[in-house]
Amino acid sequence: MEINILVHGNSEGYNSEFMQNIAKCLEKGGKKVFGFDFNYIVKGLEPSESLRDELKQLKKVIQNQKDKGYKDINLIGKSLGGTICLNPEIVNDKSIKNILIIGFPIILGFPADLVLLKNKPVQARKEQIERYNRLFEEFGKDTKKITIIQGGDDLLGDKKIIKSFQSSLSVKPKILYVENASHGFKPVREGKTFNQNMEELEKLILSRI
Repeated sequence: MEINILVHGNSEGYNSEFMQNIAKCLEKGGKKVFGFDFNYIVKGLEPSESLRDELKQLKKVIQNQKDKGYKDINLIGKSLGGTICLNPEIVNDKSIKNILIIGFPIILGFPADLVLLKNKPVQARKEQIERYNRLFEEFGKDTKKITIIQGGDDLLGDKKIIKSFQSSLSVKPKILYVENASHGFKPVREGKTFNQNMEELEKLILSRI
């Protein structure tokens, strides 16, 4: 059996309009969906340092679904949620078939790098690339499992930044774009609507799972 676990972003939980739109899209496509809120959202707090508590909670959620008989699991993570999904402990779990990161906050880097990024940005970027390279190499040459879906005008990683990041990697994940879209996939220029961007995003998600 297969299930799709939705992993929300930093400031809004599973019941947000954005995550609910994704859930409804998957359900209409005949996909089973499971969503949850990280504890910090429930308690009105900030995420834990280096996201250690959130990683632990996600691992428990995955194990619970495996215990229910789901042998094939897709993770769909928005922003911070996608960053957590890229932890080697998650990526190397044999039950994880696909990881989709919606709005990859590449400009922030790994949570543990934030102080280094502020004080020594060049060193931080170098270490960030090295860490992602190790991650993708550990996973193997078949990177169909990892897909990044990015707004073309995302301030946390626009098309230019993401392309530069991808070119620096020795093993490259699949990267898809929704043009004229911010980090929240809202249009930044005239010519498109939010609904159009969401429809495009939903089609890309369904094409990768």
